[in-house]
Amino acid sequence: MKPLLFMLLCSSSALLAQQQWPTAECDKTAKKLQRLEQKISSGYSLKEAEQLTQDQRQLEKQLDQFCQKPVSASDPQKPKAKKITKNKAAPDPLTDIAKGPQLYVSSVSVKAPYQGKKLQAWLEYYSEPKQCFGVRDSRQMVWCVEQRQQAKANFERQWQQKFALSQPE
Repeated sequence: MKPLLFMLLCSSSALLAQQQWPTAECDKTAKKLQRLEQKISSGYSLKEAEQLTQDQRQLEKQLDQFCQKPVSASDPQKPKAKKITKNKAAPDPLTDIAKGPQLYVSSVSVKAPYQGKKLQAWLEYYSEPKQCFGVRDSRQMVWCVEQRQQAKANFERQWQQKFALSQPE
């Protein structure tokens, strides 16, 4: 990681006199920051922690200072102050994230024992006993599970009776 920092300092020292860096330099710095952030998100040792966060802060600071309006390499003759930029919509940072290989999609599915009206009826019927909140004792957990199973069996029985009564013969 130290060679990366050294290269960054050496390459940036020549450009410190400029108000804004060339686009290519800004792109390189942004890529370095992206690689560093990938390294941070993938995990690192305790020894590396301080250096990684310091490097990250430095790269972010450089991008903020020198890459707000990067100088185009094709127009070195034009003065920086007179450079006119078209009013383009700011690029959406989420598009780069969506394209990247580091995007992982996961799905969560919740399987409830009941759906629709039956779920609503269950929620109205059953309320967890107060002694079952934040339980750590295994005997208490067993008791809570048994209470829930009994309540579920009673609810099923009542639901079936209600359903049987509402069916015309």
